[in-house]
Order: sequence, then C-alpha cells, then structure tokens
Amino acid sequence: MAEGYHRETGRHLDVYGVIGELFGAITYGIKLNKNYAQGADGRLGNDHVEIKTITPFKSKDEVSVKVSGNFSKLLVVKINSDFEVSSRMVDRSKLPKRPNL
Repeated sequence: MAEGYHRETGRHLDVYGVIGELFGAITYGIKLNKNYAQGADGRLGNDHVEIKTITPFKSKDEVSVKVSGNFSKLLVVKINSDFEVSSRMVDRSKLPKRPNL
C-alpha cells in the first residue's frame, strides 16, 4: 500500500515504523507491546526489543536510540527505495556506548 501510494502521489505515508514493527513480529516472533507503551517495542523471550526503521527516503543507513531505553536487543529494519525489507538484530552490548563525535 505504501509503495502504491508513493508511486501515485510521489509522497510517503506515515506507516514505516508500523511496518518495521510488524516485520519484527512476523519474521522474528517478537511479541509487540501495546501502542505507545513506555520502554521497548516488544519482547522476544526474556529480551526487551527496540525496533527502529530506516525509511526509503532516508539518506543514511543509521538509527539512533536513547541510552536510557529499556531494551536488550535492537532490531533495525530497512525499507529501501524499491520497498524491499531487510533487517539486522543487534545485542545492546554490541552498540557503541556514546555517539561518535
């Protein structure tokens, strides 16, 4: 639907975050938290998972997360300009401790 809308109008719908979360739920079996719940986006076993989506119109393949966030895994979902979806799951312990300056 997002792809068809973009082709017809040249504009993007505000749905990519939801697409990323649904992709995580379907592909990884993440049990999603209620919408707008504080903390992580869902759970995978005992792990809290934060899901970040890189949209087709982003110029860089980077995401940022709050250091104070309550998550042990980060799922980065990328939707490219051809609307193909890919992902990578990263343990929080593997993330940089602070941004590069």
